Amino acid sequence: MLNRQLIIAIICLSPVIGIAQQRKELAQIGYIYIPVKLGDTSASAKVLDIELTMPVFRKPKESLMLKMEFGKMTFHNFRDVVEETLYSVALQGAYSRKFSDTTKTFTLLGQIGIFSDWEDITGEDIRGTIGFQYKYARSPRLKYGLGLAYSNQFFGHQISPYVTFDYRPNARWDIYGQFPTNVRAAYLITERDNVALGIRGFTRSYRLSNRQSSSHYENSGFIQTTQWSAKLYYEHTFGKHLTLTGSAGYAIINKFRQFDYIPGSMLNSWTIITFPVGKKRPDPNQEVSKAGMVYQLSLSYTL
Repeated sequence: MLNRQLIIAIICLSPVIGIAQQRKELAQIGYIYIPVKLGDTSASAKVLDIELTMPVFRKPKESLMLKMEFGKMTFHNFRDVVEETLYSVALQGAYSRKFSDTTKTFTLLGQIGIFSDWEDITGEDIRGTIGFQYKYARSPRLKYGLGLAYSNQFFGHQISPYVTFDYRPNARWDIYGQFPTNVRAAYLITERDNVALGIRGFTRSYRLSNRQSSSHYENSGFIQTTQWSAKLYYEHTFGKHLTLTGSAGYAIINKFRQFDYIPGSMLNSWTIITFPVGKKRPDPNQEVSKAGMVYQLSLSYTL
């Protein structure tokens, strides 16, 4: 039961993480490698992510930021789940406005994207999120906020509150993140190097095209992958803005699941935080659940 609740929480909060992040990264390219041992078979999943953030305008008390994302996920030796190459293209936006008391900020968030194997594009491929958050800078060393997000995904509707925080007890330590899916404690070794420990949860989901009949929209299935890991990070900054980040972690929850077509009535199901409301969601047709390592490398241009 605990694993299921954590997974649902990750699904609810994942779209919010990208558009409510603590750090202002204008461009980033990242690569994730997830090895999985299945008996005598060595399987793996690989993810390539490219992000570009564009400030539409920035004023002393308000700003509008847009982010474009491209993702590619490939599988090797996952015969029971999927052997596809999956893609995502998404647009995110964040409008922020400070109150007359500039310690308080209100942000309106939105995301829409297409997530599929890209063989036939229909309305089923679209996932969307909208939400808002309120942040308060209590002092130069402590900032925190509350938010609420609504997501319309392949498996119905989700509503979730979340908490953001950034606490700097001294010049060396920084504890920040979005609870409960992305929490990190970083230690500054030098002006250019830092290490961190963190907990990271992330879910990706994609629509699969139906290859058995011409009724693509009515009979297609879905892929969902979930990793919930404890990670060690190392970051090095080149010059003023370029940062190389490497991380390795152990995924306690590491799931790869394939769902057959979900009837329309199931797409109307609701989840509030970790609690389903109304209809029970269907079980996956195929599932691989195997704890293991997760590796990531990224290069970013950061303000």
